[in-house]
Amino acid sequence: MTGQDHIDLASFSYTSSFERNLEDTNIESAIQEWNINLDLPLVLDKKNALIFGLSANRINVDLSPSPSPETNLYGINLRLGWNTTFNEKWSGTFVLIPKVASDFSTGFRKGNQIGAVALLTRTKTNRLKYLYGLYGNTEEFGLLLVPIVGMYYKSASDLFEADIFLPVRVDLNYSLNSVISAGMRFDGLGSSFSIQKEGFNDHYVTRASNELYLYGQLKITPSLLLRGKFGYSFFRNFKVYNNEDKIDLSLVGIFFGNDREILNQDLNDSFQFKFEMVYRFNLVKNNPKP
Repeated sequence: MTGQDHIDLASFSYTSSFERNLEDTNIESAIQEWNINLDLPLVLDKKNALIFGLSANRINVDLSPSPSPETNLYGINLRLGWNTTFNEKWSGTFVLIPKVASDFSTGFRKGNQIGAVALLTRTKTNRLKYLYGLYGNTEEFGLLLVPIVGMYYKSASDLFEADIFLPVRVDLNYSLNSVISAGMRFDGLGSSFSIQKEGFNDHYVTRASNELYLYGQLKITPSLLLRGKFGYSFFRNFKVYNNEDKIDLSLVGIFFGNDREILNQDLNDSFQFKFEMVYRFNLVKNNPKP
């Protein structure tokens, strides 16, 4: 959905942070996260395609004070969308994203959310594309809106690639040879989960993190990639609130009508590592023309 010359059809990742103290305590804890992502585009004709996708993740984090602080947060979302080409310069992608995000203490009865994204892509050349869009979601705390601006660029040598999708992602990649590349990656993460566990019954937790990585990538085959990442998570937080404690609107991380009371001790920022495996379908078999 970001203008690349490839589509990642399937991916798996595992992330683990280094142990750090919970704020104002001597309790050490780490965060672990697993993610699985599947995408299946269905081409209708030269100008139209349907988009089907499924993502699932699990986050293991301590939420203290609580009789049982260790908490597993789960997220499952579907993606149902449409991609269309208007003309040589402009195309659009429109996706509906129903989601369940909770600790699954009560199954699928809590944590139901609905999101949507609309993106317009302007093709400047085969190597340079611009993106503009808007994402919205009914988070546990209220309505979230995120304007999106992005760019995809690939150098004439095919060695350098930039995938920019602000404020969510920046990925800069340089190929050292035909199988090894290195890069820098920024991920701005945010989500919310319903929790019904002992000590925090009928509450929700918000997750925010800014993650900056250096990484190496190994191309096992033209379609199978392995990545190892090492970086730092900053301005990270997992904040617990009462379920009735809402806001009016969240716009790019700015909360309007926010007088909520935080009910837990947060985890300090830390270094972390990440492992990824990606199955990729290349849309362009030969080098694109300048």
